[in-house]
Amino acid sequence: AEEEVISRCTNVSCPARLRESLLHFASRRAMDIEGLGEALVDQLLAKGMVEDFASLYHLEPSALAALDRMAEKSASNLLEQIDKSRKADLARVINALGIRFVGEKTAELLADAYPRMEDLMEAGEEELQRVREVGPRVAAAIRQFFQQPRNRQVIDRLREARVLMEHAPRARPDTGAVLA
Repeated sequence: AEEEVISRCTNVSCPARLRESLLHFASRRAMDIEGLGEALVDQLLAKGMVEDFASLYHLEPSALAALDRMAEKSASNLLEQIDKSRKADLARVINALGIRFVGEKTAELLADAYPRMEDLMEAGEEELQRVREVGPRVAAAIRQFFQQPRNRQVIDRLREARVLMEHAPRARPDTGAVLA
């Protein structure tokens, strides 16, 4: 196997990565913020209205309504969608963070193993590898992500914006029993 020699920005607020981070954060499989598409993200970035995805929770209705092809009604609808996303399960939040190698399924497994964001943030690589589907490479990527001070600040800002950082155990559809 060839060694990977690509330099990567692991800071979620890195300008080169911010646009994609915001689009992923808002996507249906992450925080599911309907109406936050490419054109709107581009405008928010061009006008300096967002510096990370936590900024979405601090957007002002009047500033949004002033954007191209946005009226009060569409601004209001978007703010409702953003507000609704505060209640997303921890698995969606983990997926939305865009941690390298962590997709939807791994995010669910991590949320099952660590029902509070704080627990996941403090977990060591060996401990993380006890989670099904988390090997050394994934565990290292998770640790690297949470060791970045800027990423921790964004998570703090999400918490301050009242984004839910806890996981409700999933019930099995056939029996109602809680999945461990």
